Amino acid sequence: MEKKYRALRFIGSVYKILGIIVGVLTILTVLSLCATSVFGISLLGQLGQQYGYGGGEALAGGGGILIGLLMSLGAILYGGGLAVTLYALGEGIYLLIALEENTRATALLLQKQQ
Repeated sequence: MEKKYRALRFIGSVYKILGIIVGVLTILTVLSLCATSVFGISLLGQLGQQYGYGGGEALAGGGGILIGLLMSLGAILYGGGLAVTLYALGEGIYLLIALEENTRATALLLQKQQ
């Protein structure tokens, strides 16, 4: 049987590739958020302590890490959900194409039996 629906196959592949790209970017974003929270907020807390800012102890004492973890959790939920949704959309297009091919093959088989 010939391959039909080349445009739909292309669109499905594009969605799957976009899903993978979004997943990789989500992982990189989460890693950078964790690194920024550990190093950047800790440094900000030390500067606050050095210049007499009263909130520096909370940031240097672990509050910054907690903020970074919460931001990372939000990025994982949002980016991961978006990546899975895009990939599933591409797979859904391929599923519909396979459904049509199977239906066409079944109809041809039934016509040959009669």
